[in-house]
Amino acid sequence: MRSRLRRLAARWLPRLALALGVGYPVALVAVTAAMRFIGEAWPVTAVALYLPRLGFAAPLPFVAGGLLLCKMRRLLWLQLASVVVLVFALMGLVLPWPHSPDAGAPKLRVLSYNVDSCRAGAERIVEEIDRYAPDVVALQELGETAETERLLRARYPTVDVSTQFLVASKYPMVSSSDPQKLSYDERLRSPRFVQRVLDTPLGRIAFYDVHPLSPRPAFNTLRGRGVRHELFSGRLFSSASGHLIEDNFGLRALQVRAFAEAAARETDPVILAGDTNLPELSRVLARNLSGYADGFTKAGWGFGYTYPSNDKHRPWMRIDRIMASEGLRFVGFEIGQSTASDHLCVVADVQRR
Repeated sequence: MRSRLRRLAARWLPRLALALGVGYPVALVAVTAAMRFIGEAWPVTAVALYLPRLGFAAPLPFVAGGLLLCKMRRLLWLQLASVVVLVFALMGLVLPWPHSPDAGAPKLRVLSYNVDSCRAGAERIVEEIDRYAPDVVALQELGETAETERLLRARYPTVDVSTQFLVASKYPMVSSSDPQKLSYDERLRSPRFVQRVLDTPLGRIAFYDVHPLSPRPAFNTLRGRGVRHELFSGRLFSSASGHLIEDNFGLRALQVRAFAEAAARETDPVILAGDTNLPELSRVLARNLSGYADGFTKAGWGFGYTYPSNDKHRPWMRIDRIMASEGLRFVGFEIGQSTASDHLCVVADVQRR
């Protein structure tokens, strides 16, 4: 019996190792392509966009170990391609690139922060803002505004509050615009953005403070025994679950399209700042905002994850962004450190081209 098992193992293990050695990198490429080109259009890939992508690395040690055991060392080089796809395409690693500021030109520092309704206290939120001393502050999900507004008015001559948004600036506000509600599924829905034009040392700039709908309500409804269980049990394929996800993602796409189209009509340079709720590889992000430079990819490095942030877990998504139109360039970018919110703030230094 043992000799038979050995013969079977000798026969099938190399075939299995070969299949995994080739199949694993192919699968990673397929997953990446599905997220990018299908994305929010299918409930399964829509949910997958928001899961920790480090999980896709789980098979790698077993694949590499099997190839070593079967002495298929040439296929180990193929696993380097797997690592490249995993780290750069799926997880979004950005390498540092030269982005030196022009010492003789004015510079504008912008901070964006989803403050989670200031649950940890306005003082902690403002302490994190003070750490970076920004010229312009864009807050989202403000919640109770009075204390945060009071603290920021002591620091900035211009403070404007509208619904969940707060824009504070060292420079005067030239104009402001709150968009009309959007019609979706026979209901009027909030566009979830505001526009403020500021007169800065870089000239007039149209700032868009944005926070399209979070996928969290749909995920909370679907959670049941856990998102992973719902995914692998097949419940995400059911018509009821699919409709719930499609409704959530459809409204978010409409909100993103609304502020992208409004920004495209601006005659001044544009800065988009906020919690976009769009992770890397998002189809909605690529379709609507690919014409804007992303501050992190231009002047940051690392993974740049900003959510979910707390004292127990490290974030695994980059959804908080600062983006700019062609007339501007990024010369610095930082990710915040404080766990005063479930998001980390993002800070960008901007100059004229």
